[in-house]
Amino acid sequence: MGHMVVAAASKGHSTVLATLTDYLAEESLQRLQDEFASALRVPVRVCSPEGVPVAKASPAPPEGAGIDEAPGAGSGGGLAADAGGAASVADVPIVLEGELLGRLIVPPQAGAPGPTTVRLLQLMATVIARRWNRQKLLRTRIAELATMYRLTAEFTGRRDLQNVLDLVTRTVVELLGARACALRLLNEDQTELVVKSVANLSPEYLNKGPILLSESQIDREVVTEGKTVTIADLMTDPRVLYPAEAAREGIVSGLCAPVTYKGHCEGVIRVYMAERHEFDWYQRSLLEAIAAQAAAAIVNARLYEEAVHSANLRRHVSLAGEAQRRMFANETPKREGFDIEALYVPCFELGGDFYDFHELGADNLGVAVCDVVGKGIRASLLMASIRASLRAHAANIYDMSDVLARVNRDLCAATGSSDFATLFYGVLDTKKRRLTYANAGHLPPLLIRQGRCSPLTARGGVIGIDPEWTWRHETMPLSPGDVLLIFTDGLTEALNFQDEPFGQARVERAALSAVERGLTARGIAQHALWEMRRFAGLQTRFDDLTLVAIRVS
Repeated sequence: MGHMVVAAASKGHSTVLATLTDYLAEESLQRLQDEFASALRVPVRVCSPEGVPVAKASPAPPEGAGIDEAPGAGSGGGLAADAGGAASVADVPIVLEGELLGRLIVPPQAGAPGPTTVRLLQLMATVIARRWNRQKLLRTRIAELATMYRLTAEFTGRRDLQNVLDLVTRTVVELLGARACALRLLNEDQTELVVKSVANLSPEYLNKGPILLSESQIDREVVTEGKTVTIADLMTDPRVLYPAEAAREGIVSGLCAPVTYKGHCEGVIRVYMAERHEFDWYQRSLLEAIAAQAAAAIVNARLYEEAVHSANLRRHVSLAGEAQRRMFANETPKREGFDIEALYVPCFELGGDFYDFHELGADNLGVAVCDVVGKGIRASLLMASIRASLRAHAANIYDMSDVLARVNRDLCAATGSSDFATLFYGVLDTKKRRLTYANAGHLPPLLIRQGRCSPLTARGGVIGIDPEWTWRHETMPLSPGDVLLIFTDGLTEALNFQDEPFGQARVERAALSAVERGLTARGIAQHALWEMRRFAGLQTRFDDLTLVAIRVS
């Protein structure tokens, strides 16, 4: 019995953490046992840590001695049914990293094995341990990949950003067997890493203080250089900003990886261990993979939130657009001897142009065309303000120069110096057939009379710049056949694909052509609009367009 080998590692093992059959199938163990028994010519048995066989007895080895025994030293008989209950001449532990996985046992009737047999039994134990370890690693990797796949599916399916971040930190702790995890994202000015999600970290630790990039060497390396940084000991590493707080939290080693999407760092993910730990390449790669998936999920969640916000904004803008369009008259005024038509084509859902008609008694009709600087929501709000002010003052004041002055003061009082508008305002006296008008920086309307185009001459500054500005008005008689065309610069400044504007001259030619053909006011307005569109083609328009045509009959 002097050659008996007893596993020192087995002493004191009251709790078995793993066994051979956890990662090796019985068929595989049976095959290994049979091959070694045949090669050694010894009836070896693969057993559990308690000595219970995990494979059936191998076929009896060939007659004769073992590979290094004297002839007749052993009979080569099989092991008794209860191997754990009989003494053995060889007991070789199968150990991996101090953990007892099983035993290789040779029964007493086999005779005392020689040193070569013992060494080969030890080799067999090593082979089994390594194969067990490979199977364990393979299954672990498969489980981790399955988790990564599940994580990716979760990421792509989740829209709420906070849920995505919380899932990331929980998954990191689970996959890496970590004590805790924290995910910090950069603030808007890219100067500070702000905690967005944690797993297993106390509020006291989270409130320890800010993480500024200018002060944290570790995070600068992670964010600016894209490195994955290891911290062997949070209490002794001079780069750590809060070592005392880490000690109180019970975290020792850390691993920091960048959360990067398409070359842009969104933040940093940190994983912490409760004891000193050396992170291997696989753990680093796994954290980097999770961080990359998290970055994509974060960006996608943000884009989804922005899309939802944008959809809500578009809905509100659409409702505002409908409200704005209701400000325009459904029908143009009807006056004996006058044919009136108006067209409005906004560049966006909301526009800054408007036209308006004011009923000023049986024989007088106010006509306004305005163009507010800018486009979109801001311009539409200014437009509504100017329209309301103009209506209020025009209803009570006869002198239109005074009307423009009051509208100008209202606009100056309510807005900044960058907010202004051009405004044409006139009053048609349908009984006396005359037009009294004032022009605040607007394009001069065209008077088409007897085959000629003439711009109306009264001019003044735009409204909204200086509350002290004043305007003068002019009065002109109207005759049958006269046509008045009032428009905004969306008509003259429309561009074609050569960036050439439609221009005043083309507007005049279009108006003359329409009048010569005897078109109605509606036909004149539509013809001018058609000529502009034919000139510009499919080129994108960048300004609102308003057009009012008045034909005297």
